[in-house]
Parts: sequence; C-alpha cells; structure tokens
Amino acid sequence: MSTSTPTTTERPERPERPEVTSDPRRVAGFGGVRLVIRRELATKLVTGAFFFSTFLFGLMAFAGPFVTGSGGDDDLTLGHSAATSGLADGVAEVAERGEGAGVSLREVADRDEATALLADGDVDAVVLEQDGALTVLVEDDLAPTLGTYLSSVAGDEALLDAATEAGVDPSVLAEAAAGAALQVEQVGEAFPIGDAMLGLSVGAIGLALVLLWGIPLATDVMQEKVSRVVEILLSSVRPWQLLAGKVLATTVIALVQLSVVLVGTGLAMAIRGSLPSLESLNWTVLGVGVVCLVLSIVTCSTLMAGLAARVERQEELSSVLQPAFAVVLLPIVAAVYLTFSFTDSIWFDVASLVPFFNTFALPARLAVETVPVWQVALSLAVAAGTAVAAFAVGGRVYGGAVLRAGGRVSLLEALRSR
Repeated sequence: MSTSTPTTTERPERPERPEVTSDPRRVAGFGGVRLVIRRELATKLVTGAFFFSTFLFGLMAFAGPFVTGSGGDDDLTLGHSAATSGLADGVAEVAERGEGAGVSLREVADRDEATALLADGDVDAVVLEQDGALTVLVEDDLAPTLGTYLSSVAGDEALLDAATEAGVDPSVLAEAAAGAALQVEQVGEAFPIGDAMLGLSVGAIGLALVLLWGIPLATDVMQEKVSRVVEILLSSVRPWQLLAGKVLATTVIALVQLSVVLVGTGLAMAIRGSLPSLESLNWTVLGVGVVCLVLSIVTCSTLMAGLAARVERQEELSSVLQPAFAVVLLPIVAAVYLTFSFTDSIWFDVASLVPFFNTFALPARLAVETVPVWQVALSLAVAAGTAVAAFAVGGRVYGGAVLRAGGRVSLLEALRSR
C-alpha cells in the first residue's frame, strides 16, 4: 500500500521592488518639481501635435458662434414694400418697446428683389401686399418673435381700419386700448439664468479638461511604469516631486488650451456684436470659478495619476480610474440639479462646502443667491485642503505602486508600502 504525498501549489510571490539608486545630485524640494514640469512641458506643450490640436480647437471655437448663430438677441431684418411701410414701422416700434431682439427695416421694390434678399440671408422676412392681402415671404421658417410682432401690428391696423369704417374715432379706440393695458409687477426675484449658466460652465469646463488631459496623464504614468522609465526618473527626483510636476504641468497645458478656446470664442462673438459688456459680467462668479476650476483639475488629476500607477495593462486602466471619474461626474450632476431644482434648499448650501462637490457647486450658488463671505472663504479653504489631501493619498499610492511589477497592485498594499 503506497501513500502519496499531496502536492501544494504555492502562489508566486510578487517580484521584489527594484532597488533604485539615488543620485547624490538628486534635486531636493520644489527644485525637483520644477525639473519635472520643464520636462513635461517640453515633451507635451512644445510639440507639433499640441500646436495642431490647440489650433483646431481654437478654430472650432471661433466658428461656433457663426455656425450655431449664438447671440439670440441679434436684430432681425424685415423687408417691406412701399405699400407695407406703415406696418413695418409699427413692427419696429413694438420691437423697440420690448426686451427681445430689435427689428431693422429694409425696403424692397418687388417680389423678385425680396426673393433674392431672402436667398442671400440679408433679410429674415419680407412683408408684401398682394391682391389686397398681406403676404409674408420667408426662406425657411418665420422667426417666432417676428411672427408675433407682425400678427400683433397687423391685427391692430385691421381693427383701426374697421373702426374708421364704422365711424368710430381711431383716437378714442387707441385711448381705450391703452387703458386696458396690463401692468405687470414682479413680486419675486428673477432667476439669473445667465449667471447660473456661467457658474455651471466652470464645472462643465473642469469635466472636459479632466477627461481631455487627465486620461492621457494616467496613460503616461502607466506607460512609464511598464517601460521602467520611471526608475530612471526616480534616480534624480523623489516620487512626490515626479507626481507633483506631472500634475502641475498637466494643469498648465489644460489652461493654455482653454485660453485659446476662450479667445477664439470671444473674437467670434465680438465680430458678431454679441460679446457681453464687462459691466454685465458677474466678476465674483468668474473669479471664484477660476480658482475652483484650477483646484478641481489639480485634485482629479492627482487622483488619476496615483491610481494609474497601480496597473500595467491598458485594459485595466479604466477600472482603476473609476473613483476619480466619480469625484468629477457626481458633483457636476448634483450642481446642475441643485441649481435649477433646489436653489433655496439647505442641500445647495451643504454641497457648496463639501469636499469635491464645492468646486462645482460654489460658483453656481454664487450666481443665484447671496453667499456670506465666510462661507466662500471656508469653501475655498476646504477645496484647497481637499487638493492637499488628494495629493497626500495619491502620492502615497503612486510611490507605493509605481515601482512594483507583476500585475495590479491593490490599493491597500500601495498605501501600506513605504
């Protein structure tokens, strides 16, 4: 009778962390960070690919207001014949008294000229008198505002003509109509939709920049780990210096590209005459929004870079970045929802003070209500503290995982590593 000894399969141990010999000339302090920033800017900012993509984004931003026709309060142009000049004058007067788009007038000689002007886009509509009836010619559709003006003025003129034929003094009829005018009195506060959109745009821009540059940053961290380039870099700088330099350089690159896009959009709006005046801008929202934008980019990019150091394969990257995506997507969704549905709720106040949420909610809250100065200062202090905490955690994960090989490094293991 033979006995067999059971065999045990031992789990292969993770390869030991490679020994990285420190260069005696290793740069200490922020000098190492500056060294990494210069390297990152030289390899990512001063490149043909960056210049081309930035130029393309700027060109798209410049073309956007022309293609989409932004600036909805642009004056409309109404063409008219000599017979309908009185009606056209009435439309212009009504538009001038209103708060919407104004109406400029252009006289046409006949239907052929009117058709040509419509085809060229020189007029939005032409009102003519044909066989005793009013006819409005349009290229595609009649602008709703212009249609309302035309209907109102045409109805008033028809009523005055009927009153005259019936022997009623038109001045008496006009006086009676004026006496029946409604007096509108606003008892509540108007919702500042323009300022609200400005505040929410900070979060939208932050989301776009994090996705546009945070993911390439995470990919770059992973590739440097796989190619073992990071071992060479860490012989000259410390892990926290390498991470800080990468994050700050990414933030600078993102802001440079954003500046080009904003300049392109501003130039297009200036050419169209729809650029808002400096007095109309809410500078408090704009200033606080810029600070929140920078802090949100730094916080999210730091988390993404630290988490990316845990893996060595591209297909694993998206799963480890889910926590970083969550701290961007959830706050912007919450900010939009609270701005339009719970403006006066305590939840909006809380969201503007809670870490991760405050950089997205605070600018929007400032746009729709008065926020005490101490709450603004507290919120910005919390946001700065969150960025520091994200760097502490992300830097610990980065330093504990970037030199480890043999598959994904668990988050707990990366945090425990020294």
